This record gives sequence, structure tokens and C-alpha cells, in this order.
Amino acid sequence: MNIKGRLAIERYHMLRHGDRVIVALSGGADSCALLHFLHSLREEYALSLTAVHVNHMIRGQEAERDAFFAEEFCRRLGVTFRLYRRDVPRMAAERGLGLEECGRAVRYEILAQEAERCGGRIATAHTLSDSVETVLFHIIRGCSVAGLRGIPPVRGNIIRPLILCERADIECYCAANGITYVTDSTNYDTDYTRNRIRLALLPLMREINPSVSDAIGRLSDCAAQDEAYLQAKAEEMADAFLSTGDAGVLSPENSALTGRALVIICEKKGGISPEYRHVAAMKHCLREGKGCVNLPCDMQFTVKNGSVIFEKIRKKTSHTEEWSAWRCEIAAGEIITPGGQKIILQVTDKNKYDNIRKIFENVFQNSLDYDKIKEASFRGRQNGDTFRPYGRGCRKSLKKLFNERRVPVELRAYLPLLDCGGEIAWIDGFGVAEGFEVTENTTSVLYIRTEGNEPERVR
Repeated sequence: MNIKGRLAIERYHMLRHGDRVIVALSGGADSCALLHFLHSLREEYALSLTAVHVNHMIRGQEAERDAFFAEEFCRRLGVTFRLYRRDVPRMAAERGLGLEECGRAVRYEILAQEAERCGGRIATAHTLSDSVETVLFHIIRGCSVAGLRGIPPVRGNIIRPLILCERADIECYCAANGITYVTDSTNYDTDYTRNRIRLALLPLMREINPSVSDAIGRLSDCAAQDEAYLQAKAEEMADAFLSTGDAGVLSPENSALTGRALVIICEKKGGISPEYRHVAAMKHCLREGKGCVNLPCDMQFTVKNGSVIFEKIRKKTSHTEEWSAWRCEIAAGEIITPGGQKIILQVTDKNKYDNIRKIFENVFQNSLDYDKIKEASFRGRQNGDTFRPYGRGCRKSLKKLFNERRVPVELRAYLPLLDCGGEIAWIDGFGVAEGFEVTENTTSVLYIRTEGNEPERVR
């Protein structure tokens, strides 16, 4: 571990002579090894060390034991010790976070405050094993290239001197130096996803490749290099758009860069971080040359007449008003409603449609003659709306139609509909309107399906 720790410090320029270092000390093997290792370098680098321990008030007497052990460990080394107690269960409930996520946030907040107070760096005991578990965690959740980078050796003023060490290296170092440590009982609680990865998934992977940690470490290094290059190019694309307003620089053909650039633009224009679904919808609009996407924090992305617009939309006083004001031009791909529901649009020729309909008869209900609706827009319900249900030969107000079908009042404002020149061509759950159905003369067919977060739709 000593050699790997020195290598990490030198390779990633973690320490300078005379640094003040705030060490995150849990009392476990990794953090005790880290503090001991940095303590061994204090004269060489003229380091000033302070250890910080946070009691999350989750494990009762066991947590008190850990705090006492950490303080005694620092006393024996002659290192300044600071203890913080935070009621993480209460804070997690207030913040709407899980215990693990909230505990991590609280620790970093305290470490940052300590570092700011003394103008120092923060050292955490993350290892290569931790980074590997993080990569697997990201893959399971579904990540981009950025998620394959694992835990960065350096992030801002945070350094991780043990990032090249595996857990076995830590155990050997502790044994060789007579370092005792405590074990957090929650490390074996398989209710936590990371614990299941460490205790169940990784052992299976090591049966296939005993050097799986090194292999994933190489993957992370490659991903970090690729991501840095792509991100730099995306920054150039985003800056070109922001400085010129030229929509042409957001090339829909260059999907990897365009997606990243859209995220950067959203962050710079509105201070928001769009989700994957938002980015996918924005890229669809760029490819189609039209459409709009409602983004978090009342931001809206619109493509129209060759222009791309990011703008703040008027904050609505209620979700119903937001739906009532919402309008989005039709475009093949995905459209996101104000509530996050997906409207998925597929355009196909009549012959393919006929073959599909032979298998799935209910496809007809949500299929429209595309030639008749190319200038249509999706929107929410408005007062006075009427609809001509296919096959019934009559026109009815939406109020009467919804009453007939016993659609709950609280749901009625949230059903997306397709407006074609003031005529409603389709309603989610009710299907196609008279006059917009697929006929023998149809050449192109639009198929609509919806999925997502709105209240259960009428069927």
C-alpha cells in the first residue's frame, strides 16, 4: 500500500509541501490506514493533519464506540481530532433522501467547512475496490461514459491517496503496522445496494476473472480519457451556440457531442441538469427540425423554423394551468408532457401498417393518417373542446365524453390530445377522431403510444 499510495500522490499531484489536510476518519480499516500513511509523510511534506469523525446517530452504542476509537487512534498518533454529531435519520426525512445518500452529503458538508476554515485539502480513504463497486453500481442503474470513470483520484480540493489500492492491500498494511480498527455492522447489511455488489456480485466476477478490479480500473482510466475529450468538444459546441445562436452547430448527426452540449447549455442557460429522457427528446426535435420539450425549473427547449430556443416559460400557478397552456408541435420521436409523461410517435408507410394491424387489431385506435396532421400540435384540454369519436357519427364536448366514460375529474386535465387546425384528431385513451383515421388512400401512418408518470389513463 505504501508504494501504491506514493504513486497515486505523485501521479495525480495530490500533495504540496506545507499542505493542511483534513482526513475523513470513520475508524474503519481504510480510513485508519489513510491517516497512518499520511502521518508517516508529515515530515517529508511538512503536513498539518486534522482528523474529522462524523457520528450519524444511526447505530446507537456502536456509533459511540467508533467515535471513541477514532479519538483514541488520533491521540496515539498526535493528530488533531474533531467530532461531529448529526441526526442523519431526521435530516434524511427532511431532505427526502435515503440514509446512505444523506449521510454521505452530510459528511462532505462538514469536511468542506473544516477545509474552508483552515484553507486545507480533504483526504478520503476511497480505494480501487470502492471505485470498482461504484462503476458496477452506475452500470446497474444505467449510465453514460461518465459513469464508467469511477471515483476520481482528485476532485477539486478532495484527494484520494489510496485510490490505486485494493482492499487486500489495506488489510496487509494494517497488519504490518499493527493498526487496529473497528468494523461498521452496516457494511454487511444487504439492504444497501453497494453491499450486495461487494458481497455477492464481485465474488462471482472474480471467479471469471481474478483480476477483475484491475480490469475495471483500466476501463475507468479509458472512460475518463474519452469523457474528458468528448466533454471538451461539447463545451466548444455549446459555447459556439451560446455566443452565436446558430442552431447549425448543434449537429443532430453527432449525437454524442450534441447530447453533452445540450446538457451544458441547459446548465448555463437555466442552471438545470436535464435527465436522460429530456436530452433524448431534445435530440429528436433537432433531428426532426421542430418540436419542444418542457425541462425542469420552467425551462423550455423549442426547435422551430430552423431556430433553437432555450427560454424560461411563465411559472404556472397550478399543474392544471400548466397543462392548459402547454403546446408542442408534432415530431417523430418522443415528446415529454408537463408531468413527465412520454408521447412516443412512429411514422411508417401504409403497407407496413397493414401487416402490423393483422397481428395487433387495437393498433388502429391510435393510428392516424399522417398526411392530414403534419402541422398538428399536442396540447392539454381547454374550455369548449369537442371531439368526434371514430365510428360514432357525432360530435361531443369533452365534458360529456368524459362523463360517459366516467373519467375521474382529477384526471381530465392531464390527458394529452392532438390539435389539428382547431380540430381534435386524437385523445389519449379515446383514440382517433372521425376524419383522421387510416383509409385505403392513406400513404403514411402515424402511430401514437403513451407511457409514463401521469395518473392512470382511461382505456
